[in-house]
Amino acid sequence: MNPFSAVNHDFDGPASSFPPRVERRGPMHIHLGEIRVVMRGPMFPVLCGFSDESIILWAQLTEEGGATAAIRSGNLGRTWRPFQSGLHCTERWADHGVGPNTIELGCGLTIAVSIFTKPIPEQPGWYRASRWESPDHGKTVRGPLETRLFLPCDLFDPSQTHYFHGNIIEMPDGLLLAAMQGSERPLSESLGMPWRSFLSSSTDRGQTWEFHSTVASMNTIHDPSNRATKDGWQLLGPCEPNILHLGGGRMLCVMRLVNDGGGSNPPISPAMDEYHDLSYTVRGDEVYPRSCAPPLAGDRYFTLGKPSAPMIISRSNDHGRTWGSSTPMGQARGCFPRLAASNGIVALTYGALAFPRWGNCVAFSADGGITWSEEIQFGPFLTSGYNDIVEVETGRFLCALDCTPPQSWVREPAGYAAHWVGVMDIRVESV
Repeated sequence: MNPFSAVNHDFDGPASSFPPRVERRGPMHIHLGEIRVVMRGPMFPVLCGFSDESIILWAQLTEEGGATAAIRSGNLGRTWRPFQSGLHCTERWADHGVGPNTIELGCGLTIAVSIFTKPIPEQPGWYRASRWESPDHGKTVRGPLETRLFLPCDLFDPSQTHYFHGNIIEMPDGLLLAAMQGSERPLSESLGMPWRSFLSSSTDRGQTWEFHSTVASMNTIHDPSNRATKDGWQLLGPCEPNILHLGGGRMLCVMRLVNDGGGSNPPISPAMDEYHDLSYTVRGDEVYPRSCAPPLAGDRYFTLGKPSAPMIISRSNDHGRTWGSSTPMGQARGCFPRLAASNGIVALTYGALAFPRWGNCVAFSADGGITWSEEIQFGPFLTSGYNDIVEVETGRFLCALDCTPPQSWVREPAGYAAHWVGVMDIRVESV
């Protein structure tokens, strides 16, 4: 038999180990393309699409703070090549303008904002971050430039941490909104409930930002049945916010709650002497070391525990100035929610469905996030839980995800050999 007899429709080569399929969700046919491996070694992928049909995909070579690698597509994600520019860093990615805070504005300028902020001495309420600008879709870059952020002293303590750890969107009038997270109390005081999610706004293309609104805190969550904590999960509080403008001032924000690190001892299976399948099983010494205290036995095996804590969702009808109560979502859970919209359909991706971190899903809404389809599992393997999704054409999305076994996530300078990053096309048809 010809090994290339089962090929994809665009390129000659063997079929993917994760072949395409079609799922029916209410009035929608969801066409999920094959998963294509595009990077070996990195993790935590993020995407940025540009008006010239190019896309940059960044991923970290080490967990939380190492260098990044980048690839670029010039044809909406069909083919890729290595890419370097000022938006690609060889040091700490969170100190640079890569990742979720990169956006091409309507004027054609691309801006990127670093994740971390630092208080400016002797200027109460003011914080400093770094910014980069590109006039040509990330090919050439100016920066780092200074970005300044003002947060009212009566709401924000400068001794606490405030991150650009969500996404940036441009409103129809040119106003920029950044989804951010900040601690409600010093992190050292508690493992639970330190975070809240809020928006900042900019009228000068990201040079200066000011507080816009609070989206959610633990005090604004409506959860009378205690769904978020009933399975023994500790909570970080609302964090990793992702915002989407639906039009007419209507907005969505989806946020993570779960804490599966920092000695939180997340639910996991009992220890086993033998294993059945390493696609969802790890040794105790392969578990993220900051998660369990004391560490799990290195010569025993562990598999998935209870489903992760749910995501929460908030809505605004006034351009994000005020927000309703946050409610736990039906199926969406785990880490790093990412939203995209096309032709009236909202797509939501998320990952780390249980611990050890396993699985990635996508769900869809045809009514602006009021109701959601049954989720579609598209990454049935160990993962960081961090994925991303962007619209590439009307009715078509591109999703990035990673596979990260084992999960000790050691700081290898060139990435962990078993890790890879993949991309998948998603096309939605109404029937």
